[in-house]
Amino acid sequence: MSEDWRQDVSDSLFVHRLLPLHRERSLEAAFPAKKVLASRVIAGLPQGSAHSLGTLTSQPDGFALHAPLRGAERWPAAAPDGDYTGFGHADACFALDEEDWSGYNRLVFQVYPETNGADVAHLHASLATGAGDAYAREGETSFNLVPGRWNDCYWEFPELPRARVTCLRLYVLLCGRDAAMDPALRYRFRGLRAERVEGTEHFEGWDVAPGHIAFSTGGYLAHGHKEALAQPQDVSVFSLLAAQSGKAVFTAPSRKLTTDKGDFCSLDFSAFTAAGTYRLRFGALTSPPFAIGGDMPREALYKAVNFLFAERCGTPVPGRHCACHLDSVARHKGVGLSYAGGWHDAGDVSQQTVQTGEAVHALLEAAARCKGNAPLRARLLEEAQWGLDFVLRTRFGDGYRATSAGATRWTDGQTGNMDDVDVRVHNHAFENFLLSGVEAVAATALRQDCPALAHGSLRAAQEDFAFAMARWQACGMELPNMYEHTYNASFSQYAAVIAHSAALLYSQTGEKFYAAAAVEYGKHLLACQEQAGRLAGFFYRDERRETIVHFTHQSREHLFMQALDALCAGLPDHPDVPAWLAAMARYGEYLKALAPYAAPYGMLPAGAYRADEYLDAKHFPLLHLLVSYEREKENYRAQLQAAVPAGNELVVRCFPVWFSFRGNTAVHLAMGKAAAIAGRRLGDERLRDMGREQLYWVLGKNPFAQSLVYGMGCRYASQYAVFPGEVTGEIPVGIQTRGNADIPYWPQAANATYKEVWISAASRWIWLLAEYVEEGA
Repeated sequence: MSEDWRQDVSDSLFVHRLLPLHRERSLEAAFPAKKVLASRVIAGLPQGSAHSLGTLTSQPDGFALHAPLRGAERWPAAAPDGDYTGFGHADACFALDEEDWSGYNRLVFQVYPETNGADVAHLHASLATGAGDAYAREGETSFNLVPGRWNDCYWEFPELPRARVTCLRLYVLLCGRDAAMDPALRYRFRGLRAERVEGTEHFEGWDVAPGHIAFSTGGYLAHGHKEALAQPQDVSVFSLLAAQSGKAVFTAPSRKLTTDKGDFCSLDFSAFTAAGTYRLRFGALTSPPFAIGGDMPREALYKAVNFLFAERCGTPVPGRHCACHLDSVARHKGVGLSYAGGWHDAGDVSQQTVQTGEAVHALLEAAARCKGNAPLRARLLEEAQWGLDFVLRTRFGDGYRATSAGATRWTDGQTGNMDDVDVRVHNHAFENFLLSGVEAVAATALRQDCPALAHGSLRAAQEDFAFAMARWQACGMELPNMYEHTYNASFSQYAAVIAHSAALLYSQTGEKFYAAAAVEYGKHLLACQEQAGRLAGFFYRDERRETIVHFTHQSREHLFMQALDALCAGLPDHPDVPAWLAAMARYGEYLKALAPYAAPYGMLPAGAYRADEYLDAKHFPLLHLLVSYEREKENYRAQLQAAVPAGNELVVRCFPVWFSFRGNTAVHLAMGKAAAIAGRRLGDERLRDMGREQLYWVLGKNPFAQSLVYGMGCRYASQYAVFPGEVTGEIPVGIQTRGNADIPYWPQAANATYKEVWISAASRWIWLLAEYVEEGA
């Protein structure tokens, strides 16, 4: 652990104050130094749009936007219940009369947010080019601002068509206020201009960003495969340099590769295992310093905890907000309970009980494996208990529980008025089975440190399993509300969560009922697995084996291996153990068959698809929310045609088939977790390496040579974090694709969903890190 990092952790009181952002290592830190080739001042007083609730005034060096934080005191007709709704917006619009901006590739300005009492401020910008997409993902960005000072804002947009620009719009969402905030805001703007600069960031393609080495900027584990990638050079060797002395400590041949992804040079230093801090040198390129050794997973876990801490709901978060959403109340049979607690879901302030539960599970698993670092273990357990408290007290005790709330506003904390957030309440078998497993994990993980909470968790696990089984037997598979993050749950996923929870409960209680349920649903799970062919091992939605399990931006791919691992651990003498192990091995071989499709990168491809899946109108709405099948059917077919044929009427895509909701961090991390589980159980180091490679992709071994975790490594880009603000450890929904291509697309713009911070991605990140934290213990 470096001295600087050790000091950051100490100063944060082991993350009871937020870690520093280290913006000096961010992607945007290099933007002021880029050479400006042309510039065009955008002057004059802009106008507000028809629905803007702000006013605009001239300033000596620019203009100002004024608005109340609670603009509208009634919800719009499109959202009469206030779901996912704020208090309007305030904007400043520059009419541009189809100007040709082809000669410019970025927007630059300064903004001074006066939001007294607020620690966080935001701003959105959009550019109307006449070529926007149907889901407002293109031509939009956001800025995470520091109130009370001038903020430099840069938006690079070389990916946008710019021949006929009609409007530049700057706008603020009016999101209400907490107890400390003044009732109104004022944003002052100056220096607004369009520029053309040299060296805009690489935004699309498999080729490595020019002038960079694609490597894990957050470091490498000493064990396993260690590689970096670069564009080809006429250089036959590369070196590892000691970061302080600059002395070469390892030199090896570079290897030129040509794949369907392009031409690359591989810099493989797997043979070098000495812990320390190094740089890579390859021809004219020298990387920033990075570590080899065991610190990476521990540093990443601290930073992930920092992100979750910032996302806490219902309590003051120093440097972010006062106690929030105390007036979010779930009601059932005349009884109400507070839904404040757990963690906000994303860049907004929505809540999902399952999302919080999965984060609890991941934190507890990481703590259980973090034997070599007592302070980190204690902090992981503490944050897990914060989320566990929410999971336990949002139960109504009869199978019903508070499950989610859609919120994009701060509320006043007073129940009974218009800004209260409605909370969804359900008795749904899938959620209760899954959360029973979380509670069972807690019962084991907390037995020594907090026996009273462990006892209560076990009781809740047993009760919730019973409620779930009763509901399952009475109703079978049920669709929850569309906004629940379990909407895509298939029969095979039900079988996985039942087997997993039952195996854990059997281990803790010895009750044969649980063993019988675990074995029964283990059989159902195996019946959903593809048994034959070159890509055997994936799972179907049910035992008919007709529809393959897929995920878009959300993923629970790890559930299948998690369940089989729990079966092997909980019933080690059962005669079905060989079948469970064979299923894990079959899935492992499936991942090994998939991996070459993304080579030379280690990111696991999204998986196998049937070439005719675009004809499946029945399952389309389960995967693709708020999207019309009829409108997207031909795009679905085009995305499958962009995939690589794999025989037996199957094709393989590196990224999912998707439309509105895009970003693959949770997808490939869940697959990495599955690979790591199977590798650990089977003693298969190649599968373990696949898990490591998912960590490295996130930390910079990707075509854009960017870390996707803010504050981890270097070249991390600003993310869409309207409510929490920029936070060290935040991780986005992930790298996307453009249109129907199967090619990585990562523009600098910070927009939802792909660059929105998300605790689902953080949970999968923590879960995967848990598999490797012992390597550095």
